[in-house]
Amino acid sequence: MPRKPNLDRPVPLTLKLPETLRGRLDLWLFSPLEGRVRQGAYQEFFIQRLQEFFDWQRLDLSPFGFPPGYFVSGPKEIIRELELRLRKGAY
Repeated sequence: MPRKPNLDRPVPLTLKLPETLRGRLDLWLFSPLEGRVRQGAYQEFFIQRLQEFFDWQRLDLSPFGFPPGYFVSGPKEIIRELELRLRKGAY
């Protein structure tokens, strides 16, 4: 039986990164078991980061008494709930 077509087909992307960031990424994704960065690891990493970028939200905590520059990020629903609770003072 033939394989079902992928409705969200992958398309190639060429990307250039600074050597320092590429080195850190390689170390982060390195598999000691395989002795290299395993196949598909870069794709998984960038897909996760892109999903976070589009689906997550960032909340500045300085209006709630934290020093400037403090923030939290996470799924939009969680951040909205956290903001509501911080505004009510129920933390």
